[in-house]
Amino acid sequence: MRHANANPGRSGHSLAVKAAEIIYRTRETIGEFFNYPDTENIILTKNATEGLNIAIYGSVNEGDEVITTSMEHNSVMRPLTHLQSIGVIDLKVIHADMNGMVRADDMQKAITQKTKLVVVTSASNVTGTIMPIEDIYKVCHGEGVKVLVDAAQGAGAMKIDLQKTPFDFLAITGHKHLCGPQGTGALIVKDASALDPFMRGGTGSLSEKTVHPDFPPDKFEAGTLNTPGYAGLTVGIRFILSEGLDKMIRYEHDLTRYLLERIAAIDEVKVYAPRADRVATVSFNVRNATASDVAHYLDKEWGIYVRAGLHCSPMAHRTMNTFPKGTVRFSLSYFNTKEEVDAAIEALKEFVRREK
Repeated sequence: MRHANANPGRSGHSLAVKAAEIIYRTRETIGEFFNYPDTENIILTKNATEGLNIAIYGSVNEGDEVITTSMEHNSVMRPLTHLQSIGVIDLKVIHADMNGMVRADDMQKAITQKTKLVVVTSASNVTGTIMPIEDIYKVCHGEGVKVLVDAAQGAGAMKIDLQKTPFDFLAITGHKHLCGPQGTGALIVKDASALDPFMRGGTGSLSEKTVHPDFPPDKFEAGTLNTPGYAGLTVGIRFILSEGLDKMIRYEHDLTRYLLERIAAIDEVKVYAPRADRVATVSFNVRNATASDVAHYLDKEWGIYVRAGLHCSPMAHRTMNTFPKGTVRFSLSYFNTKEEVDAAIEALKEFVRREK
């Protein structure tokens, strides 16, 4: 903001050029991270929700069938439910098992000749369950069905290689495992020509025309971009690349396993999806206590910050039989330690003792 505080792609002066270079580097870095060379098809967004809306509203037509899972966030369920309510799409929801899992053969059985799009999370924001997105893609690709992956929880927490598994759409957010600031994200698109824009407006290109550009990324990026945010996202992803994604995933996996082992020793605590292959997300409840009471205690007495409630995923909680009360959610990262996990376990034990 000190040295490139101008509007990228709008002017020719040196500050605007520097800002445009930041945006260019962001696309290049995202492309490198997901092994996707067509960087013009990396649409910069303010979050995964925007990317999901672009992909959903821009790719379906009246009479299409869309299939999703019961583990989806409301950033998927609300757009799909809206399109269903106004008669545009037929919506089919595949219910996950008690570990939050939907398998590829379940998806294959659900596909019909009307199916246009499958929307699936990479990992549940409630249970952390990792979905078999590569297998689901293979099934859908074989049937000619497009796949949109909500990678808000998975990007940076699991390996996603778009050369190996070229999903039609991949929506990401910057502020979780990609180590970037809030208000950043992207939608990576395989075929931009088959996707309608969600907004239209100023782009800095074709300014002599009142018709919106039809080429990416301008086609999908109306209005001023969050250049400072994308500078931060670029640095965050560069940090992961320098540390090594495999190393970070392994650390988070080991730390999550340590948390699960320790929390299992507390009889009054129930963990949901206990046998799931997961990212570093663990949902639980304490017997005879509300999720909000547990979260309030951890915050005020121990300085431990957790999220309680339905996590914007009511269908996932219905699947886990935790609706409407919800759960308490621990979300670990590469920056947490075993000592912090130990403190959280002691806090839970103390809470249980106080409630007796």
